[in-house]
Amino acid sequence: MGKIVAAVGLSHAPGAIGFPETAKPDARKRTEDATRALGKSLTDAKPDVIFAFLDDHFENFYRNHMPTIAIPVADFNEGPADQWMEPLRIKEKTQFPGNPVVAEHLINSLVDQGFDVSRTGPIEYGNNLLMPWVLMEADLPAHTAVVPIFINVFTPPLMKYSRAYALGEACRVAAEALPESTRVAFMCTGGLSHWPPYWSPTQAGDPPEDDFLKLMKEYQTVGKSVLKKYPDLFVKFDDYEIEMAAKNEYPLNSKHPLVNAEWDLEFATKMAEGDTEWLRALTYDEVEEKAGHGGHEVLNWVALSGAMKGSKAKLLLYEPVIEWICGMTYLDYNMGDGAPLSGVNGTNGTNGVSH
Repeated sequence: MGKIVAAVGLSHAPGAIGFPETAKPDARKRTEDATRALGKSLTDAKPDVIFAFLDDHFENFYRNHMPTIAIPVADFNEGPADQWMEPLRIKEKTQFPGNPVVAEHLINSLVDQGFDVSRTGPIEYGNNLLMPWVLMEADLPAHTAVVPIFINVFTPPLMKYSRAYALGEACRVAAEALPESTRVAFMCTGGLSHWPPYWSPTQAGDPPEDDFLKLMKEYQTVGKSVLKKYPDLFVKFDDYEIEMAAKNEYPLNSKHPLVNAEWDLEFATKMAEGDTEWLRALTYDEVEEKAGHGGHEVLNWVALSGAMKGSKAKLLLYEPVIEWICGMTYLDYNMGDGAPLSGVNGTNGTNGVSH
């Protein structure tokens, strides 16, 4: 029986490594301290495999083919994708070990439990994994594999939140069916509330009036070939995001706040308390309205709660960082002895809240 040894959740705002200096120094320090604390949890756990609930930011899947759930089966996956190298200030790509045997097992187990899962080959990561990975500074065994579980969050129709919770439960079943020597960590990244510079028909109009979002719609719909026409699209993405943050607007020239701290705190508290009834009852319309078109990344968090059977967790920190247009959130299920983590502004319940 596979052993669950760690579980962490954190935001993956690209600005945290792409333009970190824009945030207030104390806020940046708190978020980086919290990220390293989660990295320490993974380091201490020494997992053989990490099941990571992620969402694709149109690195691999586009509106012309957007699976609801996708799991890569590959010896390794690479990142960041070319278009993210400059925006994330990353000079070299990293090959993250995969585990084809475990990935195949996970797919078969999920299908057996009633989930229709797309099987893919090698994929490219973006800020979904790279931003947390860079800042966590986890010291993991060389063989530690990352098996990503991609959930569609940007291209409706999306799965129901109750279904995301059930997906997490099913992934737990698959993990526990691995050989007993297998040490498994769960991880989710994304959210909380944010209005990122992707085109959203409900938030930005269809067709969009904003010139940059017209380009993003084309890219999100057609795919990577669009980058041949606009090779600096994601550099413009960063520039647009920085201007959005300065004006607190999405789209630009539209008075719409970029972070909803009140909703974020409610969600983070419910996650930490293990309020699975509240999490499963979330609806697309509610999240869209209160947390934005980027807020649906909390599907990854609800899946993590399912994987942890709705158990309680430590909310290490909540920090609304307008400069990165994201409600930055850090959660640790602390599978060790329960001792408080060091170097973080608060370690229990909502004591880590900073706003």
